[in-house]
Amino acid sequence: MSDVSDSKSWVDNKTLVISWLLVFVPVGLYGLWKGNVFPKNYKIGITVAIIIAFIIVGGRMVNGIHVFMLYPIALYLLWKSSEISKKVFYRFAAGWGVLALLTVVNGAMGSGGGYPSGGSCSAVMTKGNCTYYRDDNCNVIARQCE
Repeated sequence: MSDVSDSKSWVDNKTLVISWLLVFVPVGLYGLWKGNVFPKNYKIGITVAIIIAFIIVGGRMVNGIHVFMLYPIALYLLWKSSEISKKVFYRFAAGWGVLALLTVVNGAMGSGGGYPSGGSCSAVMTKGNCTYYRDDNCNVIARQCE
């Protein structure tokens, strides 16, 4: 095994830590707290911001914002960094390709209820002096007119 004491660990590379935070939060948080590139108050602030964002998106780790906004930002940072090899960039890019394809396929397939996002179509609508009741499949199941 070669001596790696002279080489810089990924947790001590700010660009890689930020990229991992944008791409896959658990690995990014590990790098954030294990490395020494951010002061402790930044580590706390970033962690709190991630927890709040996680609560806002409903606990889902992968959604359209992540795949089509945050991941490309990470790829851009990796591409522009002189410290990151193109091999590392291409590995991240391949991961984005797979994730984007899975996100698009998952969104296209949808899940029930007539809504691509999988929500329920059941509702009560009023039009004129009539009230319509719909089921989960968007079918009108009852009508009441005055």
